[in-house]
Amino acid sequence: HPLYEALAREKDAPHRTRYIIEPYVATLMGGVLVNLFFPETAQLGYLVAGLGDAVAEPVGTRFGRHRYRVPTLDGTLAERSLEGSASVWIVSSLSLCLYLCGSAPLTVTTGVVVLLIASLSTFAEAISPHGWDNAVLQILPAWLGAVMIPVTG
Repeated sequence: HPLYEALAREKDAPHRTRYIIEPYVATLMGGVLVNLFFPETAQLGYLVAGLGDAVAEPVGTRFGRHRYRVPTLDGTLAERSLEGSASVWIVSSLSLCLYLCGSAPLTVTTGVVVLLIASLSTFAEAISPHGWDNAVLQILPAWLGAVMIPVTG
């Protein structure tokens, strides 16, 4: 079916269907968990996963020359690229900075928080099992934000 072929990646064979379903489950799970446990900072996870991670695959596919292997739960060979990971860091940093600076002026503390969340999220994406980075990249930034950003009001 054309829709299936649009979603399934040849490089995920012989588990193409699994790697359509698992990322959706991971995304749903991550979204539910951040809303339950970190509602004040859930947006940070949405930005990192929804923007930062979203650009990684097209950037890595087009420009990725330096590949590295990532773990999988079933032993399938999965790779990411340093170029795709760099795009996670760049887009996460920019989107977090714009979001956090929209509510308060840019300070050294805000800059440190942005760089720390973007850097740790990029590292987590690099070592997350194939298909499950969507959950990790929502939960980790939301948790880090809850720990590092003081609640006001």
